[in-house]
Amino acid sequence: MNIGQKTFQTEQELWHAFLSSDKNAFAYLFEKYADAMYAYGRKMTPDAELVKDAIQDVFVKLYNNRQNLRETVSVKGYLFIALKRTLLNLSQAHSILCLEEMDEVRFEIELISRNAFEEEASCYDEEMEQQLAKALETLSARQREAIYLYYIQEIPLNELPALLGMNYQSTRNLIHRAMTKLRQCMQLTSSASMSFLLFQYLSE
Repeated sequence: MNIGQKTFQTEQELWHAFLSSDKNAFAYLFEKYADAMYAYGRKMTPDAELVKDAIQDVFVKLYNNRQNLRETVSVKGYLFIALKRTLLNLSQAHSILCLEEMDEVRFEIELISRNAFEEEASCYDEEMEQQLAKALETLSARQREAIYLYYIQEIPLNELPALLGMNYQSTRNLIHRAMTKLRQCMQLTSSASMSFLLFQYLSE
């Protein structure tokens, strides 16, 4: 990881530099994670401006409170948690959905289009894509969110409970049940095959 003349070897080094008031580190945090945060936010609400406002609020508060923050295992996980809480606060302020309603009503996962496969278009299977889309529709919004965060955004399992509002074991069970349901819908026998399909067809 680098920005300007500054190089960060790991997420933890980047975060530590930010906590030490390194402005390059702060700029890189935004550069590295803002797009992923926007993609995550839009899956919870169709209001693009609300998501942009929430991201801005997260980074402003992050910078202003940096001296009171601690080390974190997953920087992305920490930022996603902050974004979700900020979206809740802004939604309540604008009399939109509360977070619990957002969890149950909406979490949309987009699939990668044929065009996105580019040179690997031969790997694209339209029938498989349609089957996966139907299989994902059988999951609850929270199950889709868990699958997206764990398999696509690669949020560590121990960071997911705070994002999903569940304890650790319930989070594990949620992911297991979701993957079992997807495998049954797709008529697959292994979790590895299902994971590969998710990586191949799900969009960030």
